[in-house]
Amino acid sequence: MSEVLEGLLAKRRELSKELSALDAGIAAYRHALNGAAPQTKSAATVSGTRPTMSLAARKKLSLLAKARWAKKRKEDKK
Repeated sequence: MSEVLEGLLAKRRELSKELSALDAGIAAYRHALNGAAPQTKSAATVSGTRPTMSLAARKKLSLLAKARWAKKRKEDKK
């Protein structure tokens, strides 16, 4: 059973390398045709909105903002 899994994983790696080579070739061909940079989509432009932020990331940003405001209030008191 593990031999089958290893074979499938090896095939996946090979196909991944081929796909990367194809993407590089397409990007080079596009660049040669119109002289523009290759067109890629970021995570933010795929859905038209910002990507969702995890709860942990929101909490971290909240704590950072609270610390900034506390520092500002402390400086304003002086």
